[in-house]
Amino acid sequence: MKVLIVDDSALMRAVLKTFLENEKDIHIIGEATNGERAVKMTKDLSPDLIIMDIKMPVMDGLEATQRIMKVNPAPIIIFSGEANAENSFNAINLGAADVMQKPDIDQINDPVFQKTFLTKIRTLAKKHLYYKAKPSENPKHIKLPVKKFKFIVIGASTGGPAAVREVLSGIPGNFSVGIALVQHLEKGFDSGYASWLNEATDLKVKLAEKRNTIIPGEVIIAPTEVHLTVDGNLLVLDDGPKVLNQKPSVDVLFETAADSFRENLLGVLLTGMGSDGANGCVSILSKGGTTLVQDQATSAIFGMPKAAIELGGASKVLPLSDISRTIISMVK
Repeated sequence: MKVLIVDDSALMRAVLKTFLENEKDIHIIGEATNGERAVKMTKDLSPDLIIMDIKMPVMDGLEATQRIMKVNPAPIIIFSGEANAENSFNAINLGAADVMQKPDIDQINDPVFQKTFLTKIRTLAKKHLYYKAKPSENPKHIKLPVKKFKFIVIGASTGGPAAVREVLSGIPGNFSVGIALVQHLEKGFDSGYASWLNEATDLKVKLAEKRNTIIPGEVIIAPTEVHLTVDGNLLVLDDGPKVLNQKPSVDVLFETAADSFRENLLGVLLTGMGSDGANGCVSILSKGGTTLVQDQATSAIFGMPKAAIELGGASKVLPLSDISRTIISMVK
């Protein structure tokens, strides 16, 4: 895996390089001190992954991300102390694959951080290699049965913000059912995420409160660090333990929704690392509901969708571009 490090801090570059080059499969092919240099090095070196700071002289990381994704696309992880909600969602709009808050330098040696960081960069780099080795085929039109759906649940993790935004932007504001969403986010990003989604869709998007009535055309998002559950026609927050190390958990939302809506429930599982949502998809099908799962070619990370497919939890596997119009065609 060829990695380009872009950061104006010589100390941070050195720490990252030392940490990453302890891994046999990772090779640091270059270091850039500003975004302008990063754009040129990306063209010359064709990295499999770029680790990008935001605040840098000459050209910042956001502008560099935009230029790289237009000319020489490569997976970019924004790794910055400036990775607040506004900058993070701007970076995703510009094509960044993921955003991570830069910890203190001494925390980079923490085993938990290292494991998470390495898993993320390996998965994103592998996705880049998959694209280069096997271009995605043009998807065929898939016809699905129309049922009397009364509720939709959506789950996503890594790569999810952009995928969710694309799905919701394709659904009209007069949509006839309510939607609930669990998106794995860093603490404090949930409010900014809701606002960012609101800008892209005619649906009304808001963070869940303690108890929420399910309303047609409204999207309720689980806040960070609390589960979102379904109780009849209500969405209720629950402070229970993590499930598969996730809180909020896609499985918790999907399973409780399946208990309440049974055959009238449509579940949508999008890109994400791990397996959260796979058991929930199986639960939806077992109660007579239907599930749509994002395909490998369009998933930033194929972990969660793959797990659902392998468990037999996918009614249909679809490219991201087909999901919103499929939802509309099914919900009549």
